[in-house]
Amino acid sequence: MSENIFVKNRKNVVAEKRIKIILWYVIECYLLASTNNEKYSKAWVKNNTSIKFENYLRNRLVDDYLIVNKDLLKQKTLSLSEINFIYEPEKEYIDARDGKIKSDKIDIYINKLGLQKEWAEEDENLYFAIECKRIKILSDAKEYISDTENYCHRSHKNTRLPFEGQIAFIENKKISNSKLQEEINEILKNQEKIVTSNLLEPVVLNEKFEGAYLSKHLRYVSNHFFSVYHLFFNYSSIVVN
Repeated sequence: MSENIFVKNRKNVVAEKRIKIILWYVIECYLLASTNNEKYSKAWVKNNTSIKFENYLRNRLVDDYLIVNKDLLKQKTLSLSEINFIYEPEKEYIDARDGKIKSDKIDIYINKLGLQKEWAEEDENLYFAIECKRIKILSDAKEYISDTENYCHRSHKNTRLPFEGQIAFIENKKISNSKLQEEINEILKNQEKIVTSNLLEPVVLNEKFEGAYLSKHLRYVSNHFFSVYHLFFNYSSIVVN
């Protein structure tokens, strides 16, 4: 194994460990929201805000939980003591489908990952992205997969880790984690724009949570495979009319 490959693999191993801790924390925040019996009303958001309901759900997760409970992360590791959670920043990328520079509006942007030593990068430039989608009916899985497709075709100007995140806010109590997993995997099997080496398979990121999955896909611009961590959050009792 050449030194370059060895160094690259070590960087990825360290980064993935850090990403798994972050995802553990995101799950902890979801579990806190469930324990707190949060209720988000579609009618209230429509009548009192100009915010898309999907974005409102994301904002509540970021503002009310991810930002204010960071002591949980510090208890897990001091390496993430400076972590930032931001929604909808814009980063530039080159779209491999037409070669144009475009603006990428990220649902949840996470930086200050404490990886500058291993990656020889400024910590502000290293980031992890999580995209969010509402799942109201099973066919919404097609829209959910659109984020995976975007990951495959984008070349980012800032350093993007070979790990991505996706959250499904499942609002329908008839849609189980396994049903959504099966639906997404069926779409991926027949999706020509996404090269998948590993379909969604369960992964343990938090011992108290069973809705985490991992898939792997080809990033066309680099010709390397990357991982997507999927979190299926049951919002069927959190979202109300």
